[in-house]
Amino acid sequence: MTNPRVSRLLVAVTWIEVAVLIVAGGGLLIASPAVSSIWPWPLAPFNLRFLGALYTAALVAATIQAASGRWSPARVVTWMIFVFTLVVTVCSFVHLPRFDPARVEVWIWFGLYVGVCANAGAHLWAYRRWASPGRRPAPGAAVLLLGQAAVLGVAGAVLLFVPETAAGLWPWKIDRFHAQLYSVTFLTPAAGALVLRRAVTRGDWSALGATQLAWGTLPVVALWVADGQARRIDWHTPATWIWIGLFAGIAVMGAWMLSQTLRNDTRHGVGHEFR
Repeated sequence: MTNPRVSRLLVAVTWIEVAVLIVAGGGLLIASPAVSSIWPWPLAPFNLRFLGALYTAALVAATIQAASGRWSPARVVTWMIFVFTLVVTVCSFVHLPRFDPARVEVWIWFGLYVGVCANAGAHLWAYRRWASPGRRPAPGAAVLLLGQAAVLGVAGAVLLFVPETAAGLWPWKIDRFHAQLYSVTFLTPAAGALVLRRAVTRGDWSALGATQLAWGTLPVVALWVADGQARRIDWHTPATWIWIGLFAGIAVMGAWMLSQTLRNDTRHGVGHEFR
């Protein structure tokens, strides 16, 4: 089975995402005043570091897709990009009063998110009849992927649809806007897991695995670093450890996915032709 190249437009837009994520992710993660000062809305220390961690982790997926330029792993990464940007775009419009239209950064924010979301959606539609490279994952792997999709999907849905309740389970105080925005934290890897249940290649395992390893590790590191300065997190509450457990689970699943790339047995859905 072939693994065709995706369009030059998809690759070019993904390289633009890489450039943006380097600046946004790295800048927020290290709390750069230059980046935080041009953010479309004011960020408290914990939100600042957390968003920096997410964007830095997203950089992993975008770089892999841009460098590969092929349907695998683009089929899983593009779905993740679409879910991420769609949810953030909708939440931004729902909470439009949070944004000052007099600021150019706000127009850039909406332009980037609407554009990237439309680009990802258009390509997914255009490639909807393309065959999925690779093979079905083994039954045990399929169960793990379904379990990840279910757990993270529920967590994301709770944040999105009952944000006031979900906000109480966050380690630091977040409002309705941030609670709904942070639903992408769980909905994005849930979408990636669902895509891989249909078929998977070595490249797919690598892309989602590396992304999830960063996606699960960096937010916890960011929390620890931010609290080292603010001293506001109660490390003894169940909510804090449930939150950490969710991210630890994402990281562990990422490490497990990466381990699948070392297995050459085609029964596990890893084909030589897609390395």
